[in-house]
Amino acid sequence: MYILGINSGHNSTACLLKDGRIIACVSEERFKRIKNYAGYPEESIKYLLEFAGIKSQELDLVVLGNIMLPPFASAQTKGARPLIVLHWMFSRLRAIWGTVEFKLPFLRPFSEFVYDRAMDFGGPIILRREKRLISLKLAVPEAKVMAVEHHTSHAFAAYYGSRFNRQQALVFTLDGEGDKLCATVSIYHNGSYERIAATHLGHSIGWIYMDVTQLLGMKPMEHEYKVMGLAPYAKSFGTDKVYHLIADIIGLDKRNPLVFRSKFDTHRTLAYFQKILRYKRFDFIAAAAQKLTEAVVVKWVRAAIEQTGIGRIALGGGVFMNVKLNMKIMEMPEVQEMFVLPSCGDESTPMGACFYGYKYLCAQRGEVFLPQPLKDLYLGPEFSAAAIEETLKRAGIFSKYEVRRETEIEKEIARLLSQNQIVARVCGRMEWGARALGNRSILANPSDYDNLRVLNEWIKDRDFWMPFTPAILREKEPSYIENPKEIAAPHMALTFRTKDLARRHLKAAIHPYDFTARVQSLQEQDNPGFYKIIKEFERRTDIGGVLNTSFNLHGEPMACSPRDALLILEKSELKYLALGDFLIYKK
Repeated sequence: MYILGINSGHNSTACLLKDGRIIACVSEERFKRIKNYAGYPEESIKYLLEFAGIKSQELDLVVLGNIMLPPFASAQTKGARPLIVLHWMFSRLRAIWGTVEFKLPFLRPFSEFVYDRAMDFGGPIILRREKRLISLKLAVPEAKVMAVEHHTSHAFAAYYGSRFNRQQALVFTLDGEGDKLCATVSIYHNGSYERIAATHLGHSIGWIYMDVTQLLGMKPMEHEYKVMGLAPYAKSFGTDKVYHLIADIIGLDKRNPLVFRSKFDTHRTLAYFQKILRYKRFDFIAAAAQKLTEAVVVKWVRAAIEQTGIGRIALGGGVFMNVKLNMKIMEMPEVQEMFVLPSCGDESTPMGACFYGYKYLCAQRGEVFLPQPLKDLYLGPEFSAAAIEETLKRAGIFSKYEVRRETEIEKEIARLLSQNQIVARVCGRMEWGARALGNRSILANPSDYDNLRVLNEWIKDRDFWMPFTPAILREKEPSYIENPKEIAAPHMALTFRTKDLARRHLKAAIHPYDFTARVQSLQEQDNPGFYKIIKEFERRTDIGGVLNTSFNLHGEPMACSPRDALLILEKSELKYLALGDFLIYKK
């Protein structure tokens, strides 16, 4: 049974499930080389079908991760202009009316009613067109194309991707907005689920954080992690002053604490912030936004656990990309077991769509529903030694640089790292999602703080305040991080407080101000080659981890192909690239 999941919106992605297991997933940005590309994921789907060795006609079901969406995919077809113009006009009217409503708050219930009815009318029109387009492109009957509500997609991905997807759990979804909602709370148990609370999109803590990102001159829906990284530098006295100005913007409904309530439509927070936060320091604003998010969301999670008595939780939706927030939730005494879906923004909705479609088909066919947890995130393309060698020849690399084919490339990488060299590694299947987990990574010695400057100025061109991250051996966890609940952290979805040894061994790979670390805790079966590198590095240096950051230039997608890797090598001051078992040295 093959099920294809599609997200044609922000960070367009496609995912393929076979007999209950996610076997491949990739975002279109990796092929188009446009960060967070929005549109029909044509190249991604092509890869998925080639990987599985099937034709599109052999798909049992195609599932979209939204039921009300902007016409991203339809925009690529003839005759779509009226639909695009209508969508633009509606967006403009919504913005204008929002200004009126902000000044006259009593109009808010009427505004929400009108908006919902407009979405109920326009959403199905766009969805029908999207289904028709996908049916034509894939040459499958339109009856094989279905859609699932956005937050259900997030919840299915978080719960069925977890290792406890046969047990009862609370599932939280939280994002900017999607299909008229911004947050949900549900109870899942094996194949059954019940949504017990939902928050309308006008009460969005995710939208507030996004507006803070824009207020600080950064790119919304992309640079929120920079706000999070900046926050720890702010002094508490300044943070508290700004926090008191914004603390009443959003909280929990007094009658139902599983629902958020804001004092005005959160789509208007940017204008509000521009007024009340004028001349306030940038770091105080960042820290206050982080403090507000942590305070409100932790209170929300606590209320749900207290109401249901369920301490096992799964988290999905873009707000939970905030790893500092995740740490606060993880440390709550009420939380017994926790899973954060890795890269849980809209790029994860195709996974949830796949699990939803699988459940639907199992019910239709009378088959047992047996979804498999995510084993790892190495779900993208890989390239053979022959393909790599051909790329090197075509690019003239053998004559331009020193190239060696290593029989034990992992040991050679570890040797270079121990000599304080920085090495990029492209090997095996590419990671799905925002985090590099060793196969499309830049690696460095984490004990040398100067590597921060080298990586930032010569290679990554990152903002100076942003920390890097460590990949550590799982057996070194007790020495490096505080993890009393022994929550698994193989995907860089959680931040931990560090111990003194980590602050010496990993000082270039932890936050330099609050000493937290967004770790990748690695076991040998997770990624044998990468594990071997770190193990050999430990043998040489007594340090059980390396600095691990994504192999890309600032503002560009992570490297996918050997060609991408060579372009980054050429454009940066990087000297060493391990491409499969070829080691390239740029003198």
